[in-house]
Amino acid sequence: MERENSRNGMETSKREPVSRLPYRIRLLEDFLPLYAGPGREYVKMGTISDDQRLEIIEERWGKGQELWGRLKSNAGWILLENVERAII
Repeated sequence: MERENSRNGMETSKREPVSRLPYRIRLLEDFLPLYAGPGREYVKMGTISDDQRLEIIEERWGKGQELWGRLKSNAGWILLENVERAII
């Protein structure tokens, strides 16, 4: 299985989740694109904002070694490089 270094310097498998699931997040931008699946090749369904309670229940690696998260609300998938874990 191919390995890589994640943002925090830990070695992770490209096929395994990076974090314990589920977890709450906070956006680092005002709005993020929301996709039908874990990648930019999926249909863009709109945007999501940080004024909602956001929780990630699944992670998947997309093309270009991008880590995507599926929202608990089943609204869609967001790119996780634009979020941080919320402190509860």
